[in-house]
Amino acid sequence: MQDSATQAILFDLDGTLVDTIEDIRVAMNVALDAEKLEPLTTEMTKQVVGRGLRNALIAACTLRFRDVSQTRLNELYELMMGHYRMHYADKSRSYEGIPALLKTLNDRNLPIGIFSNKEDGLTKAIVSKMFPSIQFVWVRGMRDDYPRKPDKSGVLRFIGKVGIEMQNLLYVGDSEVDYQTSVNAGCRHVLVTWGFRPKEELLTIPDAHLVDSVNELEDAIYGLQRERSEK
Repeated sequence: MQDSATQAILFDLDGTLVDTIEDIRVAMNVALDAEKLEPLTTEMTKQVVGRGLRNALIAACTLRFRDVSQTRLNELYELMMGHYRMHYADKSRSYEGIPALLKTLNDRNLPIGIFSNKEDGLTKAIVSKMFPSIQFVWVRGMRDDYPRKPDKSGVLRFIGKVGIEMQNLLYVGDSEVDYQTSVNAGCRHVLVTWGFRPKEELLTIPDAHLVDSVNELEDAIYGLQRERSEK
């Protein structure tokens, strides 16, 4: 990894810290069922998420070869989100090793935050449920006054809050959206391979820095990542 002077870390949420895909899949299939479309599998759901759940629903309809009007899309989106807001963490779990890593970062007084393309209220609810004892200096999801990732606005807000320069921020995510967010912001990045994108797909991203385990992620944070023969 590049020479590291990491002073803060900004994490993606879904697919990076928490495996939320089954709760998303169930909620999305509520909407598809209302449109009399076949439900998505887990792998298909992973394909469509990353740019906000409204865009994910559009992509899901496309996968099922259905072009819906804007009015109908709004109705389906509200059906999906109504279910998801009530069942946002029925099946979701933090990835193994993540709570311990976050606690270590807290113990070392390294500021950490979360920036998600999930709506803001849901983002905060999931973080509170999954990590009740972890101190995040900033947790932000999608709001009307914020452009979604890969726009850099949220990253700029985070470094302003913690008072660091962009080169001292590490952004951690699991997708091409997260990679592009780091490029747009001009900060260093790590992409984890246990999330919603297959490793083979992540390997096609030029200059993407990948880690396969939480131990490798911790090494990367401290600039101690091991050489990996597959790369």
